[in-house]
Amino acid sequence: MGERTRPWPTGTPTWVDLASDDPDAATTSYADLFGWKCVRQGAREYWVCSLDGEDVGGIGAKRAGNESNRWTTYLATEQLERTLALVVENGGRVVTGPSDIEHHGRMAIAADPGGASFGLWQAAEHIGTECRTAPGSLVWSEALSRDFDAAKTFYRAVFGYEAEEISGDGPRYAALFAGGRPVAGIAELHPDLPAGGLSPQWLPYFTTAGIDTAVAQVLANAGGLVCSPFDTDFGRVAVLTDPQAAPFAVIQLADPVPPLTPST
Repeated sequence: MGERTRPWPTGTPTWVDLASDDPDAATTSYADLFGWKCVRQGAREYWVCSLDGEDVGGIGAKRAGNESNRWTTYLATEQLERTLALVVENGGRVVTGPSDIEHHGRMAIAADPGGASFGLWQAAEHIGTECRTAPGSLVWSEALSRDFDAAKTFYRAVFGYEAEEISGDGPRYAALFAGGRPVAGIAELHPDLPAGGLSPQWLPYFTTAGIDTAVAQVLANAGGLVCSPFDTDFGRVAVLTDPQAAPFAVIQLADPVPPLTPST
């Protein structure tokens, strides 16, 4: 793919990073799983991870006060302060920031009314990840919520998404569109989910060339299985936890991947 130089449309997941108790061990684990090259940034406890020279995400030390190891999805914004104001106006809260990250851009962490935290990124020189479908890249991210309608209302108001609800017999789901294309989703957490299951959060999906191999590798390296592999229209999916209990999903994409069309 050609190199993208323009910032992604507002609301597009543009970066992910992992807050970890042991980021050094985490870089080894994910590098082995996805083939990432992880480079520490100077004296900071932060590693930028790449595939074939293209940045795909970061791994760093857990921030003070964080209760769990967790991936954070960063959503693009053109005006950070305005987006933070919309977060608060619509029942969310500001967790940290805003702050400048050298010459790369500006960031903040916020949370939706249900408690799912997410990042905001106003790009300067670094627009975020470019890889979207190559094995090991971030291909999707979704907000998990116990109040689907409230989450849908919140994210549409803050980011101006179009939303298309996808019907089915299970928990409710909506695809979110920015710039005319699907970029993220909202998934209802089933009320009967066991105590050891997922909590409200943004869950990243990384592509894999072989989902059964990826699951076996995670389990062999002290990770966990939240949801066994299952088939979707877009590919075969599994939800896992890494050796430090941070949840993430892997997907072996269907070929070809069926398109989504936004509703009016």
